[in-house]
Amino acid sequence: MPLVIGYNLSHDSSVCLVDDGRIRAAAALERSCRIKRGVVAAHAYAAAMARLTREVLDGERLSAADIDHWIATSTESRDQQDEDQLADSLGLIVPAAKRLAMPHPAHHLAHASAAFYTSGFEQASALVVDAYGSRYGAGRERETGFAFRPGEMPQVVLRTERDHHRIAGRIRQDGTIGLPEQLSGIGELYRVITLALGFFEAGTYDDAGKTMGLAPFGKRISRENLFIDVTPGGLRFDRAAASLVDLGFAVRDAAGLRLLPRPAGAPLQDKHRDLAAQIQIEFEEACLYLVRDLVSRTNLPSLVLSGGCFLNSVLNARLLRDAPIDRLSVFPAATDDGNAAGAALYAHHNLTAAAGRQLKAGPAPRLQHVYFGPPRLTGRDIPALAREWGLEPIEHSSMADAAAAAAKAIAEGQIIGWFDDRGELGPRALGARSILCHPGIPGMKDLLNHKVKYRETFRPFAGAVLAERADKWFEMATADSPFMLQVWPVAQHARGQVTEIVHVDGTCRVQTVAADLPGSFRGLLEAFDRLTGLPVLLNTSFNLRGMPIVERPEEALDCLYGSRLDRVFLGPVEVPAPDFGALAPAAIDIAEAQTDGVAAAVLQLADGDRPLTAIAQVAGASVDDVIDIALDLRRRKLLRWNNGLPALTPPSLPLPQYEAQPTGQ
Repeated sequence: MPLVIGYNLSHDSSVCLVDDGRIRAAAALERSCRIKRGVVAAHAYAAAMARLTREVLDGERLSAADIDHWIATSTESRDQQDEDQLADSLGLIVPAAKRLAMPHPAHHLAHASAAFYTSGFEQASALVVDAYGSRYGAGRERETGFAFRPGEMPQVVLRTERDHHRIAGRIRQDGTIGLPEQLSGIGELYRVITLALGFFEAGTYDDAGKTMGLAPFGKRISRENLFIDVTPGGLRFDRAAASLVDLGFAVRDAAGLRLLPRPAGAPLQDKHRDLAAQIQIEFEEACLYLVRDLVSRTNLPSLVLSGGCFLNSVLNARLLRDAPIDRLSVFPAATDDGNAAGAALYAHHNLTAAAGRQLKAGPAPRLQHVYFGPPRLTGRDIPALAREWGLEPIEHSSMADAAAAAAKAIAEGQIIGWFDDRGELGPRALGARSILCHPGIPGMKDLLNHKVKYRETFRPFAGAVLAERADKWFEMATADSPFMLQVWPVAQHARGQVTEIVHVDGTCRVQTVAADLPGSFRGLLEAFDRLTGLPVLLNTSFNLRGMPIVERPEEALDCLYGSRLDRVFLGPVEVPAPDFGALAPAAIDIAEAQTDGVAAAVLQLADGDRPLTAIAQVAGASVDDVIDIALDLRRRKLLRWNNGLPALTPPSLPLPQYEAQPTGQ
């Protein structure tokens, strides 16, 4: 059977192995290199991708020689020649007979292929909407609709383009965020509003999920659309820039249009909440218009979706309710990390047959799960690792026993980390790299936000539920939601029992957990149900603010030392949190710290010898308060634990060959 390696070679870079038309293994660069969005320095990029490829292949006991075909895609390919030569950017020496290329423009086609070839549908309409796609002539892809029919190549039936290849919201030389005078595209507008709200990281990579979460707290600014007009002739964005200026979120200066984002750390005001509500409504209406237009052109009411905009789970539920479709499938890695899978699946279904391989007839199989990461527990001595980190592991004889212990801890109000062998592909934690707690103990959401995740209080948490019981707890318009990509109302009678997953508007982002799901998560849910009568857990990603989801056991243990997690489960090994009071912090850089009060005292007293209990006594504060302050200082990289713990350092990458010469020499 043909083995195909696919790459995405833009932000959210990734590698995927497809075996006989099924995803067999996949990984995103950010998980491996520990840099958000995989934004690795250019000189180290090829080496980082080579390492990621090796991890994927080693996990499957394969070598590069075993791969039949290689293919890649990128947003920055300008023409077919660029597509043909993408593998060269990684320094790959691939024989011509093994190298395949996407047809240009490829970015949206890769998104659509990932969505369709994992849907299980015989034929479908496919819609791709994101902030920006492939370069195409002088511009870029904006929104694209495809028809997938049996025995045919994917057909473009709807395409809109941006007339310039620029990307809105880039940082200018003076450090401000510049905007083009003419904004264009659904994804671009949602991105720009997200930046205006101050939700961005790693430069100007926007965190659009925060905008979606904030929207229910606000109300429309205007009954008229301000940013995206839906007209009989299509979507128009003529008023978007002027609306931003009128609302005080942009200004025109000598260099052009400049965004005025909410400053980091500034409180959210009603104007921010209302702006989020306005763009969410306009965004939904625009996408609904596109779906109606696309389905009328294709006459195919089965719909598949990909592109970062379709991580908006409120939108996906709206489409299920109001769009003229009979079924829906959203690819779970809808952002660009899913395009490695899209490229490889496109190659399998459309190119490998031309290379002389016979393909199976009928629809591609439906994706059942996303646990495709390299094995991270297999072959590791986890108890020894825990002891190396100064922790005392509890070894359970089976995963069933570990699940029972975890369920008991959660029922008692503890917050746990749940780490299975293979991590998820995509941005959602679906039970392999999850932080879990009780959905119904009052205060758990705030505790989780303040003392574990260190994130904004308005952000909601998802609920994971036994699939066969989901309809008793959530008012769903579909049979399942396995990838946490739909938001539904919590049943009125159930809201008092699961208060911590009910958002301000009475909804919850739902993950249904099927009986045949591989891995250990289903067993934990069942154990919790037996113990409490609740078939629901609060589920969020296993990471702290600003970091990628944990990938290796060491990163999970580091989270134990960096938050108020009570314990983590690494397969059948349970690892309780350390005794923080006994830890001795050492200040890293007092001169650069901007602290006052007790926090300043803690930093001054953090000499590497005094434990936190002693520091609390000198500072005149409670031990619990001093522990919380020390954890926050550690998160800000102002102190470290001086107890002989292993140093968690990101994977090393090659240095530039030469240092830059000083100007004038």
